[in-house]
Amino acid sequence: MKLFQFALLFLINLPLYAETKPDVDIAITKSRDNTWTLTYQMSRPANRLGFVRNPDNSRIERWKPVSSDFEIVFEEGKEYLNKKDGTSFEHVELMLTPTYKHLSKDYAPFSPYSDGGVLIYTGRLFACIDKCSDNVNDWRVSMNIPQGEHLIVNGKVYTKSTNWVDRDDGMNVYVGRQKPIETDSVIAVIDSGLPEKIQSSLSADIPKLMVYFQERLGKLSGVKSTLYASYAKVDDRSSQGGTLPHQIFMHWNLNDLNKKVKDAKFISQTTWFFAHEVAHLYQRSKVGVLYGESNQSWLHEGNADWLAALALLDLYPKTEEYVTEKVGRFKKHCVKGLTELKLMDAAKKGQFGLYYTCGLLIHQAIDQAVQKKSNGLKNIYSLWNEFRQKVEQGDKKGPETFLALVEQYASKELVVRIKVLVETKLSNPEDTLSRLIADK
Repeated sequence: MKLFQFALLFLINLPLYAETKPDVDIAITKSRDNTWTLTYQMSRPANRLGFVRNPDNSRIERWKPVSSDFEIVFEEGKEYLNKKDGTSFEHVELMLTPTYKHLSKDYAPFSPYSDGGVLIYTGRLFACIDKCSDNVNDWRVSMNIPQGEHLIVNGKVYTKSTNWVDRDDGMNVYVGRQKPIETDSVIAVIDSGLPEKIQSSLSADIPKLMVYFQERLGKLSGVKSTLYASYAKVDDRSSQGGTLPHQIFMHWNLNDLNKKVKDAKFISQTTWFFAHEVAHLYQRSKVGVLYGESNQSWLHEGNADWLAALALLDLYPKTEEYVTEKVGRFKKHCVKGLTELKLMDAAKKGQFGLYYTCGLLIHQAIDQAVQKKSNGLKNIYSLWNEFRQKVEQGDKKGPETFLALVEQYASKELVVRIKVLVETKLSNPEDTLSRLIADK
């Protein structure tokens, strides 16, 4: 990997803001003493601010209004910021807690690097006057940092300050001193404090995975993808990762990572994770994501896991035993889960993991059926490429369009079996799964 061309871009007077003015502007400032200040400026008086993302009520403990006139309250599963006396306001400042916090089904607000750098997740900061709705999706964001540090926003490096318009799920922004490295396919900021074995693996494996998927699913459009891998050696046992547009990220909040990396399965698991996340990058298109509602998550999570299995088998033949054992565990987990509920009900029943395990098995069956019908000329990648094209041309995103293509590429019978598996309370899940595979 070659060093990223580290020409720091100084802020110029031409703003990156869109012409339309959002209702709420967001300003983030980091001081030399690692104090993080968040400022909201409204375009009109507000009785309260509501937040886009509300996985829990941890803002109450972690966000401290600078003025004692303000408070954060938790009502009916959502957090709000308001003045204690109920009067309106147009400006408010808060102090943030810049440490890792595991949020269920959401991304951590801060992911620290071992040298003092940090990722800050902007989606956590999105707020709206009164409450948020789907009609509000633009925020002007500015960020100021101390001298000697830099920002990485959308793959570009800035010093002192910059600004941009943020939207959708937001992004991770790097603040710190570590220089990124760049390959033809990815820009990476890999924590220098990570065990050497993980650093070496990420440095070699991520570019290899990017090329692998690019050869099968096409080159990603837009800015070059960025990999963030951060590490805090603390008395904890949590880790978290995921994808946002053009970003893959992973944080380890562990005190025993040096011990874990001695286990070959842990390295394979890490490689699987990143393969899964790279696959997710290809589940977006010019018109947004290709998948639908949360109860249809077998589509994208299952696809990403099956593509991860294929990538490991193709690129790292020594992982065959690991992959085989993992797929076997996925089947047991899927069978057990489907004895209790319908797959489409897994999200609301707190069994989201079934979308990964059962979803992988569905995509494995589709891939095998497609290859059989085409005598090996087509596969799951062929199907996914056409699925993306259909959605970009105006077809409905989600399983309806996808399964119509499965019927075309494989058979109507397979589609019927998949729908039974997804929509029905099964009396014998193991038998239903077995019959997904044509001519088993």
